[in-house]
Amino acid sequence: MEKIPFTIIGEHLMKIPVKVNGKDVKFLFDTGIGPTVISKKFADELTLEKVGTMTGKRMSGQEMEIQLVKVPLIEAGALARKNIEVGIFDTSGMPEALKDIKGILSIGFFKGNILTIDYSNSDLIINGAGIKDRNFGSGVRVPVEVENNGPSVSLYVRIRIPSGRVLKFEVDTGSNLLIVNSRLSDELGIKHTDPEVETVTGIDETGHHYERYYAEVKGEVSIDGNPDIKQENPGAIFQDIIYDGLLGHDFLKRYIVSFDIEKKEMVFYRHLN
Repeated sequence: MEKIPFTIIGEHLMKIPVKVNGKDVKFLFDTGIGPTVISKKFADELTLEKVGTMTGKRMSGQEMEIQLVKVPLIEAGALARKNIEVGIFDTSGMPEALKDIKGILSIGFFKGNILTIDYSNSDLIINGAGIKDRNFGSGVRVPVEVENNGPSVSLYVRIRIPSGRVLKFEVDTGSNLLIVNSRLSDELGIKHTDPEVETVTGIDETGHHYERYYAEVKGEVSIDGNPDIKQENPGAIFQDIIYDGLLGHDFLKRYIVSFDIEKKEMVFYRHLN
C-alpha cells in the first residue's frame, strides 16, 4: 500500500495507522516533531535497546533531553524502516481523544521518498502513488531548508508577511493556526490590549509558563517568490518562541503538499475539481 489514510483529531492532528514490530497501532504524523517518537509506556512494553540521548529545544526555548531507543521495525503503508532510532516521550498528559496514540511519526521517516499530503482525500501518498488518478493540476516548487540533528529532521520555508518582510518559518503540521514570534506583533499591527485579541496563559507539560495572544493578521501571508501560495487575513497565535514563526495546518490544508527532503523542496498543488 502506497497510500496511508489519515483522520483529523480535533482541528488538525493527523492520526495514521502504523505497524511497530508487526503490531497494528495508531500514530500521529507531525512534520514539526523533530525525531519520530514513541510513548514511554509503549516502549516499556517492547523492551527496546537504549542507544543514547539527544538534546533538542521546544519552540519556547527550553532544552529537552530525550532518551533514544532502537525499534526493530516500523512500517507506514509500504514503507518499512528497520532498526530505527526513535525518541521516548511521556503521554500521561495527553487528552482522552489521544489515549490510543502510541507514537508520532516525523517527516524524517520518509527520507529518500516523496511524501504528499492530500487533504481533500485524507491520504498521505508515498512516491506519487495514485497522483496521476487525481486531478492535482500543476504544482509550484518551493525551496526548503532542511535541518538535521541526529534522528531529528526539521523543515523551514521563507514566508513573506504583510509588512513585506521575509522570514523563516518552520513547517509544522502539528500546529493549526499560524504561530508568530511576539516580537513581530507591532510590525503586524497587533496590540495585545485590543479587545478583539484573546489572551491565554498557562503552564505547559514541562512546567514552563506561557502567554499567547490570538488575533487575526490583516493582509496576506505568502510563500516568498510565490505570492499565489498564500493565506489572506490568517488567524494567528503570538507567543515568545525561538523561531520567526510556524506554518501549520490552517495554511497547508488549502493545498495538496508534497515534501522531497533529498531535493530540499516542497510542491504546492491546487486541487482541481
